[in-house]
Formats: sequence, C-alpha cells, structure tokens
Amino acid sequence: MGSLLGLLIELVVVILLGFTVVYCVILDRRLQRLRADEKSMRQTVVDLGLATDRAERAIDALRQGITEWEGTIGARVRAAENSNEKLLETIQAGDEVLDRISRIVTGARKAMVDIETHQAPVVAANIPPRPMDNTVAAAEAFANRARQRILNQAA
Repeated sequence: MGSLLGLLIELVVVILLGFTVVYCVILDRRLQRLRADEKSMRQTVVDLGLATDRAERAIDALRQGITEWEGTIGARVRAAENSNEKLLETIQAGDEVLDRISRIVTGARKAMVDIETHQAPVVAANIPPRPMDNTVAAAEAFANRARQRILNQAA
C-alpha cells in the first residue's frame, strides 16, 4: 500500500508538472505577443512624438506668420483709411467746384435769356454766335468731364 500511495503521489506530481509545462508554453506565447506589441507600441510612441514636434513647429510658424500678417495688414488698412479720407476730401472739393460751375452756368444761361429777351427785336438772323455762348458751352463741357472723372475715381 505504501508503494501504491507513493506511486499515486508521483503520478499526481507528473500530471501537475505536465499542466505546469503546458501553462508555461501558453504563458511564453502570450509573453512573445506582448513583447511584439511592446515593440510596435514603442514605434508608435516614437512616431507620435515626432508628429507632435512637427505640429508644434508648424503652429509656431503659423503664429509668427499671423503676427507678421497682422502688422502688414494693419499698415495697409491705415494707408487705405488715409487714402479714403483724402479721396473723400477731394470728392467734396470737386462737388463744391461743380456746384460753383453749375451756378455760373445757370447764371450765364439766365443772363443770356434775359439778354435775348430784351434784345430780341434788334437781333438779326445771320449774326454770328456771341462769345458768351462759347463760354457757356465750354463751361458745360468742363463740368461734364469733371463729373465723369469723379465718378470714375469713385468707382
């Protein structure tokens, strides 16, 4: 009986050792996969670090570009505002000149009408045009050209 009990104990130990060997083989395979995953994870971490560095440099370059752009655009906006103010002043001055010319032309026409109505019986049919007619026509042409120039500049 003692030898049977010893044999039984050794048989249980052999079975347990067999399970241990099988478990160790399974564990070894899992560790190999884990090591392979570790290598790929390390490569992924390295790649992620490189991508982060590139992104930081790109962001810094964008910030610098935006700062330069703001300075350039700011100067151009100020210059455009100054030009706009000067243009408005010029347009106002041109409007004043046109108003004066219009008043002169209107006054000249009125004076011509007054002169013609008072001198109608004396005027002959073949009298050449008076210098006043030429002056009024020239003033009207000048006013039209000035008006067109201002309209073209404003557009």
